[in-house]
Amino acid sequence: MPGIPLSGEICARIVQSLGPVTRRGVPGHLAALCRTCKAFQREAEVKLYDSLFFSDPARAHLACRTVSQNERLALLVRTFWFSYESRRPALPRQFWMGVQNALNQMSNLENLSIFDNTLANSWILDPTHIKFQLHDAKLRFTWDATLIQFLESQPKLQKLQTIDRSVDTDRLPLSPGSLLALNSFDGTLMVGMHMLSSPLTHLQMLLENEVLPQFMSLLPRLWNVHKTLRALSLLELPEELVPDTLSILSSTCPNLVHIGLFPLPPINRHDIHHSLMYMHHLKSIQLDIAAWSPQPNLAAQRALAAELMVFCPSIRHVVFWINSTRFRWHYVHEWLHHVDVQQHPQIDSTWTLF
Repeated sequence: MPGIPLSGEICARIVQSLGPVTRRGVPGHLAALCRTCKAFQREAEVKLYDSLFFSDPARAHLACRTVSQNERLALLVRTFWFSYESRRPALPRQFWMGVQNALNQMSNLENLSIFDNTLANSWILDPTHIKFQLHDAKLRFTWDATLIQFLESQPKLQKLQTIDRSVDTDRLPLSPGSLLALNSFDGTLMVGMHMLSSPLTHLQMLLENEVLPQFMSLLPRLWNVHKTLRALSLLELPEELVPDTLSILSSTCPNLVHIGLFPLPPINRHDIHHSLMYMHHLKSIQLDIAAWSPQPNLAAQRALAAELMVFCPSIRHVVFWINSTRFRWHYVHEWLHHVDVQQHPQIDSTWTLF
């Protein structure tokens, strides 16, 4: 007796009930459904190819080859993520050509994350062959002419993270009118300075030692985004620059809701308190207290949080960092805390939540 054919709607509901495709892998049942029948294959492939996550170059190469040779599957891809550890040997050019061929077929791609441990393969993003328009991009490439041309071809881009240790970026600015939809940037200081014509609401910048002499003169440029900027995170800021930095921010960006990550001095905090008095919208602050000796226990941290609230009554969220441990304090009628271990400020997303 022939079986009753399943409708596309029923197959779609069964597929959607399975777990999502994540960086940890594909749910086994989803892959098995592709081999069950044509009806399930069509629906399962939609979910299977929607998000492609790879850390193994061999698997990434096979997937890219499949996608580049099958236009129907390429059109299903919305997210592509590839990360390769920096300590491993460089991948051959043939691998990156395979990635480029696949990207050129992904017309509907919206989220792209590529971490190249050599920083040398931005050429795969040649905008003359790319059809997609991204909403979110995380790119570990050298800030060069090719990367800039690619970004200039992405007017819908809203979130951008760049990872680049090059400091000679001032010679390669974006063209005026680029990235007019960008609201969130995470990268180095010198690249971040190129993003201030965008309507940024969230900004995180890493301060490398080589650019510290220019930092105080560059900081007032944040006035360009003072009407939209809600959260500012500065990584690797030296303690001696904290008072002047906060002083400039209190006048340049008085509407900030979140600031960090500032080393908090154990004594002589009056300059910091003075600046906080003028930040009437501030709700969240992140502080590094790893250099304190002895390091503040929970009772001392509660007292420090209460001290900050005296000078900035709007504060409701205080984070103290001690190396890789994050102490989160929330004020709800009283100060309550939560401790997170094995964390790192550079991958902490607190600054994106406000």
